Amino acid sequence: MTSLRYTVNLDAADRHLAEVTLRFSPPGDTADVTMPAWCPGSYLIRDYARFVRDLRAANEAGAALPVHKTDKSTWRIETGGAREVSVTYTLYGHDLTVRTNHVDGTHAFLHGPATFLYPAALRGAPVEVAIRAPAGWTLATGMRWEESLPATVTAANIDELCDQPIHAGHGAVTRQLAVPAKVPTRLVIWGDRSPGGVFTETRLAEDLGAIVDDHIARMGGDIPFPHYTFVLMLSHEAYGGLEHRASSINLYHPHFAASRKAYEGLLELLSHELFHAWNGKRIAPKPLLDFDYSREAYTPCLWVMEGLTSHYDRFALRTSGRVTAKSFLDKVLDDWARLMATPGRAKQSLEQSSFDAWIKLYKPDESNVNTTVSYYLKGGLAMFALDLQIRRRTEGARTLDDVLRLLWTRYGARGEAHPDDLQPVFEEATGLSLGEVFDRVIRGTDDPDLAEELRHVGLELRTSADPAQVADGASAVWLGATVSGNKLTGVLDGGPAQAAGLSPGDELIAIDGFRTAGEAEIRNLAGARKAGDEVAVSVFRRHRLVTTPLVLAAAPPTRYEIAGIADAGPAAARYQAWLGEPHPGAAVLATITTTARWV
Repeated sequence: MTSLRYTVNLDAADRHLAEVTLRFSPPGDTADVTMPAWCPGSYLIRDYARFVRDLRAANEAGAALPVHKTDKSTWRIETGGAREVSVTYTLYGHDLTVRTNHVDGTHAFLHGPATFLYPAALRGAPVEVAIRAPAGWTLATGMRWEESLPATVTAANIDELCDQPIHAGHGAVTRQLAVPAKVPTRLVIWGDRSPGGVFTETRLAEDLGAIVDDHIARMGGDIPFPHYTFVLMLSHEAYGGLEHRASSINLYHPHFAASRKAYEGLLELLSHELFHAWNGKRIAPKPLLDFDYSREAYTPCLWVMEGLTSHYDRFALRTSGRVTAKSFLDKVLDDWARLMATPGRAKQSLEQSSFDAWIKLYKPDESNVNTTVSYYLKGGLAMFALDLQIRRRTEGARTLDDVLRLLWTRYGARGEAHPDDLQPVFEEATGLSLGEVFDRVIRGTDDPDLAEELRHVGLELRTSADPAQVADGASAVWLGATVSGNKLTGVLDGGPAQAAGLSPGDELIAIDGFRTAGEAEIRNLAGARKAGDEVAVSVFRRHRLVTTPLVLAAAPPTRYEIAGIADAGPAAARYQAWLGEPHPGAAVLATITTTARWV
């Protein structure tokens, strides 16, 4: 089979440009070259062809060949009998995300689907890429362990190339740290870290080593990659990650050392993307193993890929000893509070959320909070609760780890797709009948049984109103809206604001004639009243003043706690077996208030 030979030239990186040349032997008198429209792991049509400019084609003698577009992402070349065709084009890359290219005078992050045109008929052909970069730059990619440039890297085919991002950066702002793990692992950091803080980059590499080894142990010691590369790009207010088969691309803010919470958030992100090397890249349904880059790939199983991973990304921080049990439960409680603040959880199941990711999760609008639920958020909590249920019902003989390992040995390790219906696999791995939880929580819209399962490990989930927002002797009330300043950003189903006819975009300027210049004044004016009171709300809507009556209602809980049960009995032993430390007695382990999420 003919090979695909690319050259990437980064001489114009300071202008956010990368020049790419592709050479191949055409299969006939015409050859179609195409650019992917989306990338695995991020379920949105992104139309990467929009970044292509100045495309031209030539034969082996350098003579120009006719080229015309046949659709938004495909170019047809009239080969004229040429033995070899070269296609040269320029990419503009100035969008710093984990799924688009970013090229400047200090580095180039090249995301495969956004970078490499390929002949549609030669998707399975072997690939080599020669990379030319400015002096002083080094290379990081899952395709090659050595960091020197210029370099040539290889991939088995286009799919592997698209799943092996390339990062090249100048040594002044790019550093590489060895991660002490059971498999060769490195951490490549681009961007300046803000000064100060007790959490160093060396500490980060050491902690990552423990997390890598914990994931490997959980998967029975199987390591599906010869080496692994974490690329971490630091930028103000940045956050995100994207998994690949032997690497991950991660974005985080440069202040990660400023607090334990920020640092542990970074660890959780990196743990999440690493875990996907098993669950998501290899344990996956057929639509995400055999897909068309030009169109959506629908599956009801993203709750498995992201829910399992969202549970284990933080659980691994605890089992590897990187965080305390208290910190682990803090993270769980924060997710629970966010789920409770999502009315859409009663409208959409995890399977439906997975299937509609292309038009819902990745295309949010003002109504999403009422109609959708995140398969990351609910999926992670569902797996958390299911793990506790499995431990309880098998008296500790089985855990969710057994499900994970069966998914791996039967499907992921063999390169085979798992079925859409995974209930039988979960039941086989645990020896339990799990129809009820699948019907209610996975296929249905019930909440995970968090309170019940926590009780069986000697913990209590408590809910109440935030005392700071409630006058003495009063009960909390709400309007049932989300705001930014005094502008309504969302109106929650079944709430007073919806009943009063308020809409997202309304500018709330007064309650009972008193000005509301911002969120604090809205809270103060509403909080002094009681449920059932009618107030007059004045809003500007499309520059017209509208005043309407609104009946305040009792607010949902805004304060959540996880606390130990004083006399836990046998549950104390289950707690220790689960989290690896003695039961805390009656201590409060985690507290969160969610008042700021709505008024």
